[in-house]
Amino acid sequence: MQVLSAHRRRSLALPQLLRSLGLRKEERNVLSEQLQLMQSAGLLVKTGQGRYGLPRRLKCVTGVLEGNRKGYAFLRPDLEQNGDVFIGPRSLNGAVHGDRVLVRLLSPGGRPNREGEVISVLGRGCRQLIGTLEQRGKRYFVVPDDSRLGRTVELSRGLKKARPGEKVVVRIDSWQKGKRPTCGHLIERIGKAGTAQTERLLFDRQHELPDKFPPAALRELGTLPPAEAIGKIAAAEKRADLRSLPAVTIDGAGAKDFDDAVSLETLPKGGYRLGVHIADVSHYVSEGRAIDREALKRGTSTYLVERAVHMLPPLLSEDLCSLRAGEDRLALSALIDLSAAGEVQRYRFCSSLVRVARRLTYPQVEAYLTKRSTPGSDRSFPGGMLDLMDRLATLLRQKRMQRGTLDLDIPEPQFILDEQGNVIAIERRRQGRSESLIEEFMILTNEVVAAYLTGKDLPLIYRIHAQPAEEKLAALRETLLLLGDETAAAVRRFKPHHLKTLLERSRGEVTESLVRQLVLRSLPQARYSIVNEGHFGLASPCYCHFTAPIRRYPDLVVHRILKESLQPGGLGKKRLAQLQAQLPATADHVSERERAAMEAERASEDLKKAEYMESKVGEVFPGVINGVTDFGLFVELENTVEGMIPLSELTDDYYIYRERSAAVVGERTRKTYRLGDPIRIRVIRVDSAAGKITFGLKED
Repeated sequence: MQVLSAHRRRSLALPQLLRSLGLRKEERNVLSEQLQLMQSAGLLVKTGQGRYGLPRRLKCVTGVLEGNRKGYAFLRPDLEQNGDVFIGPRSLNGAVHGDRVLVRLLSPGGRPNREGEVISVLGRGCRQLIGTLEQRGKRYFVVPDDSRLGRTVELSRGLKKARPGEKVVVRIDSWQKGKRPTCGHLIERIGKAGTAQTERLLFDRQHELPDKFPPAALRELGTLPPAEAIGKIAAAEKRADLRSLPAVTIDGAGAKDFDDAVSLETLPKGGYRLGVHIADVSHYVSEGRAIDREALKRGTSTYLVERAVHMLPPLLSEDLCSLRAGEDRLALSALIDLSAAGEVQRYRFCSSLVRVARRLTYPQVEAYLTKRSTPGSDRSFPGGMLDLMDRLATLLRQKRMQRGTLDLDIPEPQFILDEQGNVIAIERRRQGRSESLIEEFMILTNEVVAAYLTGKDLPLIYRIHAQPAEEKLAALRETLLLLGDETAAAVRRFKPHHLKTLLERSRGEVTESLVRQLVLRSLPQARYSIVNEGHFGLASPCYCHFTAPIRRYPDLVVHRILKESLQPGGLGKKRLAQLQAQLPATADHVSERERAAMEAERASEDLKKAEYMESKVGEVFPGVINGVTDFGLFVELENTVEGMIPLSELTDDYYIYRERSAAVVGERTRKTYRLGDPIRIRVIRVDSAAGKITFGLKED
């Protein structure tokens, strides 16, 4: 890589590489094999003349395809600073949505002008798909539900008594180029479309949500020590006994898996001692065994509107590991001493035995902090400690804001369900003081753990968030200018630090929610990596995830590393080498699983929103235009429900899409609908199965 990067020629033949690397002729085959592996991974490009070069020097980019039902696609580059690349239908060369590909740039311009063609498929993103079975003569085909895949699959075998019209799962045998159908075989019958059981199975298969825990993992549960043995375990391991600390959990009212508990004391000379006690999942989940393998496969818990798909079996997530009030539990504790001004002075970590004194909920704590309301006449309510916690959390938040943290407090939907799981109301919910309190303590703990392990030069899975690309900031500024934003008008070129000012100025404005959404879209997605690149959104130079090992696998990995570092002698050379070899793949995998879980959670919300709006057809609501395209206007309602007004529904004129002004304009009347405009809509159609809602304009 260094030779190719520094050489004056953009590509070198195999003999030239042999000479440049100082290798002998008999090592030619070894080098050739390595070059092929690097080419398969997209690290190198082999030209038509058989020469090798780096992708960037040969105007090539690697990334993942984002397909479109119209046949074209966009490349989402591995390096987000590169910007998206348009791939026309004839330039896909057999690649489909989700594939990781190598693309040659056909035009050098910046987004949205960059175009390219696929020259190599590095990895298939779709190995199986869901669709509807069709019969054509004696042959059977499956039409994918995901229109972005854009092609039917001919079944070679495995009909399993399936009938035309049924929903099925197909595994791909071979992808074909051109108009030839892709070949595959049926692996699962889901059932007749439209039934509740079929729709649930379809959702789970579409989002690759796991079924029940495998038998090996369930058998392993039977070998775990019961809760009654926790005291003996703590004594044998000489854990710090922290049961006298006034620890509390603060979670949602329906929570069952309690990852974290917090305690706070004042120090004799002023200041605070914050205790953050995290469930010691690593004691029960041994690396490499059945439960651990399944947890790694899942990567994270997925929280749908009406149910949760857990990373760990309930015996662990809701019982043995969960920090339930009044019960002894094993924990890994961080004890952090802070000054009266909120400055970290020292900290230490220890394997501990804790007993949560009280389980509190966010509504309870919020009611106390805002209204001084306590549950009933409860004299044991820890109001004094909550006041201290609120004061410290406020100091910590102020310090984070001063160092440049982005305040992306975007309202989320809160679904109110009946006993059958049906949505009876949707409300817009913003983070309160109770949730902010816990968030500040968890962020601080994640930072001190990352700083400690980094200071010891130990392998680690970091939580990183890159700075936004310049072209994304430029596009954001152009959009904000259309909204008349003063911050965008005051600077000619947006820099990352301008985002903080932008968010602060928008607070309380009509366009506040839209501005936050636009800023969020301009940012790259946070991910996991073994390389510390800092966390832009938190303005943190060193960050990891440590505080939720019951529901996030990276936290469990960090727990193991921290615990081993606290042992006499620390991590040996063999263990360090093992971690350095394993962690890169683990970081990539858990990043992918996190993205999949987020997509499933959003899809679950969309479906429930559509179900709720079915009873609202014909009703009128106020909203804000939060997206303008060549086929319609996207509108968000106050309750966070989003729908689209197709341009075909604007019947009073022929409307033309103006991309540069983010608006549609009537050809005759010049009536204009632009991004950020308030608007009154009528609900005209709802497709609850697809989670899509169609609006029309309220007629004056």
